[in-house]
Amino acid sequence: MRVAVLGATGRTGSRLTTLALGAQHDVVAYARRPDAITPQPGLAVVGGELDDLDGMTSALSGCDAVVVALGPKVSQAHAPIMQTAMPTVIAAARAAGVRRIVVLSALGVGETFANTRYPYRFGCRTFLAGNFRDHLAGESLLEDSGLEWTTLHPGPLGDGAATPKPTIIEATPDYAMPRAPRTQRSDVAAAMLRMLDDPTTYGKRMLITSARQMP
Repeated sequence: MRVAVLGATGRTGSRLTTLALGAQHDVVAYARRPDAITPQPGLAVVGGELDDLDGMTSALSGCDAVVVALGPKVSQAHAPIMQTAMPTVIAAARAAGVRRIVVLSALGVGETFANTRYPYRFGCRTFLAGNFRDHLAGESLLEDSGLEWTTLHPGPLGDGAATPKPTIIEATPDYAMPRAPRTQRSDVAAAMLRMLDDPTTYGKRMLITSARQMP
């Protein structure tokens, strides 16, 4: 499989890139800072901006799937990253003939707010609210895109080792995630890679946490 990764310089996107290469996939890393990515066999690095339709379409040409692992820092609550990127990604995917897209979101974005509990829910309504509005504005475009999309919604991300059996489940309204749904980036990256060729996740919002589920 040839996979395009947006956000390959980030802590989750870089892990996914490493996993994909280790699984013998070819990877195209589309990045605003291509010099920040170390060249590796099987990895093509393409520099470009998130609103450059021609450049992104060229990068996605020949790819089987695209992974979006973008997102502002909490300190950049008003940065319109997903609002800027997603219209371009969708248009570029259509133009390049790429149907499969997996997008990294967050627990509490949009309809997944119903899956949160306190104290995490408080954060969704306060210091995370700006980031989540940006995510929702971009991700809401997927529903009518005609693409085979999946969004993955982890809790607060950590840099620990992968866990043996992270909780991964569809975001149905009656399911409550743990009160402190800590999630390792390694688990998120592995889940996104597996979902690329998992048609059971098409058109779904998937929850993930590395935390043990508690009553």
